[in-house]
Amino acid sequence: MSQQVKNRVSPGDSEPVARDFINAIGGRLGRFAQVGTQRFWTPLRVLITTSLVFLSFGFLTKANCIQGTRGADGAISLNWSGNRQYTSACYNDIVPLYGGRGLDSPGFPYAFSWVEGDLTRYMEYPVLGGIFQWFCAVVTRFLYPVVEAIPGHTLPESGLYFIITALVMSFFWVLVIRMMVELTGNRVWDTVLVAASPLVAVHAFTNWDIPAIAAVVAAMVAVKRGNPLWAGVLIGLGTAFKLWPLYLLGAYLVLAARNKTWRPFISMTVAAAITWLVANVPVMIAHSHAWNEFLRLNRERGAEWTTIYQVLDRNLVWDLNNPTVLNVVSFVLFAGSCVAILILGLKVERQPRVAELAFLIVAAFLLFNKVWSPQYSLWLVPLAVLAVPQWKVLFPWMVVDAMVWPILMWHMLGEENMGLPHEMLDLIVISRDGFIAAMMVLVIRQMMGRRVDLVDDAHAGRDRLAGPFGAGSRRQAPSQAV
Repeated sequence: MSQQVKNRVSPGDSEPVARDFINAIGGRLGRFAQVGTQRFWTPLRVLITTSLVFLSFGFLTKANCIQGTRGADGAISLNWSGNRQYTSACYNDIVPLYGGRGLDSPGFPYAFSWVEGDLTRYMEYPVLGGIFQWFCAVVTRFLYPVVEAIPGHTLPESGLYFIITALVMSFFWVLVIRMMVELTGNRVWDTVLVAASPLVAVHAFTNWDIPAIAAVVAAMVAVKRGNPLWAGVLIGLGTAFKLWPLYLLGAYLVLAARNKTWRPFISMTVAAAITWLVANVPVMIAHSHAWNEFLRLNRERGAEWTTIYQVLDRNLVWDLNNPTVLNVVSFVLFAGSCVAILILGLKVERQPRVAELAFLIVAAFLLFNKVWSPQYSLWLVPLAVLAVPQWKVLFPWMVVDAMVWPILMWHMLGEENMGLPHEMLDLIVISRDGFIAAMMVLVIRQMMGRRVDLVDDAHAGRDRLAGPFGAGSRRQAPSQAV
């Protein structure tokens, strides 16, 4: 029996939420139980199976939006009649953007444009995000004739596109689970909070967020294995897919400054920059206006429905919809948060863990950014589980955060369709933000040694994710356990 299996922490011993469930299905392990001897149902296979079940739930929550109807001429069109995208909360960006971004026609997505008012619009996603959508669209157009050969079917082409996209992203999510098993180490069962997260059931297929999450988790695995160069490549790929994986560099910057481990940080940063340039420069040169669309839209758009800025705007007389003002306010608040995290990471007595720093940075970005599409919360799930794996805190947060979506959909129906008043949306948004702020406080207290760090306790005070950025043992008894 390996040392890691021997030291594995059972959630039944440390988590009241898990203990109640384990007691219901037969009770905790006995003193003489042989841990790690099961040949097939290993923790990895159990967790992958669990993730597939919740990915299935994620598909079913969106399935009402991929249905079509056959017209009198025999043509099949998407059927969103009766505001079903809102009434069944099945809305997702994947289905409408298939036609809306020219993915239903041959051609490179960044060569496609359309006129919106007096503005020429282009694909607004970063390069790898657009290419990922294009790849799934090519497969869809190739396979749809097979669907058309089925008598009486009513699946529109955009519905098949959703199915193919969901299958590909499910593959990436299973990879996330596989990598989380390695990162959680002796607390392997914490990964169930990723595999069975309510946010997966609601947002796995709302947008194209999963590949970027996979890139971030893979980068942490690469650092853990002592390969900062490959971690930089993965961060560069993730940043070419969505912007936020770039912030992972901030966590390693704190450790590099604290331990004077600049060489791995520089190699990681240079690799990330080169990878990002390799992915972006061809599109930047060939389709400069399209490449700039992501930056233009983020610069000129107002606050999104579920940001704290919109909550203030809906309830106060302040005008917070000016994009220029919002850009300055959100940047200053986020930049100030990053500086505070850097100072905290350098000043605390014990070395902060990578996951603690990464969670704080990404959470601060979400809280202060002017855009918080509800599916962005999925970014935090692996980081939160690695940073502060307290089930009685994380699971309620995920439930509340998942509830933002159906309440937003109900609100978007509008008063004329008996939609919810904005006060209900404001309440759930404030509740979600409160949970995340509370988790940030827990992580900060953990970094300061004022509460027990369960991950530290399970790994003899060492941060397994630090790799070449580590500095040996970090164990320090907390002054106050909570």
